Amino acid sequence: MRITILILLTCLVVSCNDPKNGESDSNILVTIGSENITTDDLTSELNKLSFKQKSIYTSSPEKLNEFLQTHINEKVLYNEAVKRGIENREDIQEDIESYKKKLVTKTLGKEIFEEIELNQEEIKEYYDKNQEDYKRIDISKIFIRFDVNEEDAKASALSKAELVSKRANAGESFEELAIEYSDDPISKKKGGKVGYINQGRFTEEIDKEIFILKKGEITKPFEVQGGYLIIKANKEPDYPPYAQVERMIRSELINQRLLDYINGLRGEWEVTVYKDRLKEISKSESNQK
Repeated sequence: MRITILILLTCLVVSCNDPKNGESDSNILVTIGSENITTDDLTSELNKLSFKQKSIYTSSPEKLNEFLQTHINEKVLYNEAVKRGIENREDIQEDIESYKKKLVTKTLGKEIFEEIELNQEEIKEYYDKNQEDYKRIDISKIFIRFDVNEEDAKASALSKAELVSKRANAGESFEELAIEYSDDPISKKKGGKVGYINQGRFTEEIDKEIFILKKGEITKPFEVQGGYLIIKANKEPDYPPYAQVERMIRSELINQRLLDYINGLRGEWEVTVYKDRLKEISKSESNQK
C-alpha cells in the first residue's frame, strides 16, 4: 500500500504537463502519451533532494538518466493504476486520507518548531541548574552471565563473579581479568573498557553504588539481566563540558516547549482520556495472547 501511495505522490509532484500549455519542444524531456516531463520538472525534483543525493545524480549523464528513468517508470505505473481504477479503491482512499492528516500535522509541528526562540543564555542557565542530570563516569566492566547449562546458574555465576571481584580488589589487573572471564564480547576485547556512561544507564540502586566510586575502585558484583556485573571506575564522576551537551540541551528544551504548546491545545480542545476503558482493552488483548 505504501508503494502505491509513494508512486501517486511522486507523480503528482512531477508535473507532467499537457502540450497545450505551450512549452517549447526544446524544454520537453519525455512524452508519455499526451503528457510531458520537462527540463523544469526534472530540475524541480532534483532540487528537492538532499545535497548528497543531488550530487550523486548530477555527477554524470548516466546517473541523471537513472533519475529520469525512475520518474518515467513511476508515471507509467501510475497511469496503469488509474486505468485499473486502483486510485478509487476504498483502501487507497483511506491511506491517502491518513497520509494527508500526518502531512498536515507534521507541517504544523514544523512551523511551531521554527517559531520557538531559544538563546544561549537560556541553555547555559538550564545546564548550570541541572548539571546533576548530566553526571557521568568513565568505567570498565566484567560481565559474568548465567550459564544455562549449570544446575544452579545464578549461584554459579555469583560465585564466579565474587571470585573475580575479589581478585581484582586484591590488585590483579582488571584488564587481564576482563579478557579472561568477561562474557561481554565487545568490552572483553578492550580489557573491559566501556568509557563514559551517564546516570540512568543502570537501575537507581546500581547508580548509587557506581557514582560514589573513586578512581580505581571496584564494585561488588551486581545482578543485572542475564548475569552479574563488576564495575571499575577509571576516573571519578564528573560532568561533560557545556559545549559537549549544548546541542542536546537545546533539543530537549525545544521539545519541551513544543510539548507544553500541545498540552495547551489539549486543554483548548477539551481532551478526556477514559483510562478504565483503556485498561479493559489492554486486558482483553493480553487474554488473547
